[in-house]
Amino acid sequence: MKAILCYFSATGNTKKCVEEYKKNLESLNVEVSIHNIDDGFISDTSNYDLVFFAYPIHGFNAPENVLKFAKHLKKEEKKKRLIILKTSGEHLRINNISSYSLLRILKRRNYYLTNEYHYLMPYDIIFRHTDLMAYNMYETMKGLIPLDIKDILDNKQVKLKYMPFGHIIQLIMLIEHPGAKINGWFMHTNKNCVSCGMCEKICPVKNITIDDKGKVHFKNHCLMCTRCAFLCPKNAIVFGLFNSWKVNGKYSFIKPDYEEINKHKRYCKGSYERYFNEASKRIEESIK
Repeated sequence: MKAILCYFSATGNTKKCVEEYKKNLESLNVEVSIHNIDDGFISDTSNYDLVFFAYPIHGFNAPENVLKFAKHLKKEEKKKRLIILKTSGEHLRINNISSYSLLRILKRRNYYLTNEYHYLMPYDIIFRHTDLMAYNMYETMKGLIPLDIKDILDNKQVKLKYMPFGHIIQLIMLIEHPGAKINGWFMHTNKNCVSCGMCEKICPVKNITIDDKGKVHFKNHCLMCTRCAFLCPKNAIVFGLFNSWKVNGKYSFIKPDYEEINKHKRYCKGSYERYFNEASKRIEESIK
């Protein structure tokens, strides 16, 4: 069996998910190819039995570059099995609608969805999760992926529950795509900038340039993926109209040996508890 995992990862969370899938699938003798959407378009997946799409949820939608990538795929002669993997920082049902636009595009190209999974990973915008929460999210994802792969290979269909009128809400929330471009007009660097060039190098849509004088320029096709602001080593990027939501610096994903102050412990508390409790139950039952 051959599988291809097509993915976009803004700040590394979705990449970690894809790497876990690759490792676990290969341990079961599945031949796995990985395609990073940053590297450009492909048109043909006919040589693969399973096609995975993986992405971080942006404004309750798939990122714009993921949709553009899907549009470049040619129509398959035979129905092609599709699995969608998505990551976000909160376990809310509204996030399930994020695949509507992607599914519309792929359905026209003869792909059919059999399995869809949503994994929690720490925020790279809005606020910074604690190191303990980031660790718990990552370890939980690693525990769930082998179980989800078993369902996939056993041909057990698993789909997320969509909310009523979700397709209408999702269409409205597509405003995030042009909104990201508008926000890009307001992005700039502060005095911490040393013109190291990292932001220019890592931008997935080449929205950032540095002139001969070392000044950083932001153009008008920003995805608002937060990669530049999150990974800037000097915390020098002012994230436009959403600067108060900016998160800077990688997560270690290591369990801390100290007590942290969690300023957001009440945020989506119920949904987090449900996610971790349900995941723990599944993982424990699989061990018995």
